Amino acid sequence: MNLNTVFRESDEVSNQSRQAKQKSKIIRTLSKSRNALTIPELQKQVRISPPTTIKLINELIEENLVREEGKKETENGRKPMLYSLNINRFYAVGVEIQFKRISVSLVRLDQKVIFEKQDQNFDLKNTSECLQDVITFIQDTIEESKVAKDNILGIGIGLTGRVNTITGESYNFFNFTEKPVGQYLSDIFQKRVIIDNDTHVMGLAEQVLGQAKDARNALVLNVSRGLGMTIIANKKLITGGMGFAGEFGHMQLENSDKLCICGKRGCLGMEVSGFALEENFKIAIQEGGTSLLLNDKSLDKIRYEDILTAANQGDGLSINLLQNMGEILGKTLGNIINLLNPEQIILGGKFAQAGHIFTDSIKTGINKTALPLPLKYVTIKNSLLGSESVCIGASAMIFKQHDLI
Repeated sequence: MNLNTVFRESDEVSNQSRQAKQKSKIIRTLSKSRNALTIPELQKQVRISPPTTIKLINELIEENLVREEGKKETENGRKPMLYSLNINRFYAVGVEIQFKRISVSLVRLDQKVIFEKQDQNFDLKNTSECLQDVITFIQDTIEESKVAKDNILGIGIGLTGRVNTITGESYNFFNFTEKPVGQYLSDIFQKRVIIDNDTHVMGLAEQVLGQAKDARNALVLNVSRGLGMTIIANKKLITGGMGFAGEFGHMQLENSDKLCICGKRGCLGMEVSGFALEENFKIAIQEGGTSLLLNDKSLDKIRYEDILTAANQGDGLSINLLQNMGEILGKTLGNIINLLNPEQIILGGKFAQAGHIFTDSIKTGINKTALPLPLKYVTIKNSLLGSESVCIGASAMIFKQHDLI
């Protein structure tokens, strides 16, 4: 049975759709349960009569959506059968689109990445040719994954720049289609497509699978080529009225006069980001600084990832630049701590690989601006999700949309 049919028919009004709705309730209940359930346990949660529950469970087994997990151990009486979801029938496609890279992952309901493909020669442009390249890359990845299309619930996309996840509009890229790009892609793939800013998607990944899983209030930083933030308040992601919340990189610094790509001067992202790290490295070298990186690459070929790696290998110039950047970031975060009183600050993005070299300097900066009491109750952690975090978060948008997680 086509998995999407179950969820689609459950939204309609008919006797057949009523059963589809009951099936979707069973699927969602099993999906969120940590353990396999018996018929009485399941019936109690879905509030469907025992005979109907048994009938629907048998149909779901025939459709290969539910499976038997053996008998439940009891002290006396008949041992009831246990049932669980067949997670091999539930997949989502997670997509990350950055300026110089596109990644696509096939992610199973248990958040395991089954197949992934990446193109680091990708060049993000606001053109129809680039959008077609994205479509083709996603299509090719799905084909190569060998995951049946009927088992794919939808496609989640984390895209750099400003995105309105409610309308599916992207304001910086792919804004030339007659429909919002999210709807345009839904029509192309004949699947539900949800699009959001890559930082929000990273924050969702941390909430679903990462360091913020048990936190009520947290800040998730995306420090890579740019700088962004996801705000989690009372276990909800704060996206704002139009989806623009978290533009941390555009907070203003009085002591900075650098021109940002937004057209304004003094944005934090021009002082703390991969772009800023590259620029600072070039200036330091031109002013007489030395680095082991120049033994392997010319100055114009060095990227911020190289500087992060060099810092971990003990390169003095790279360490100093990273520490100065961390302290600037920390001072700004201290003000955010005073404002929002988070329990956790999670450092994600490429800068997480710098480890304590970066986080220690962030703590130094925080101590200069944060009030003692809110500072006492906040912990700073590095993300453990690695390069897959945005793709996992993008797939999680689809699973959450279907109320499966």
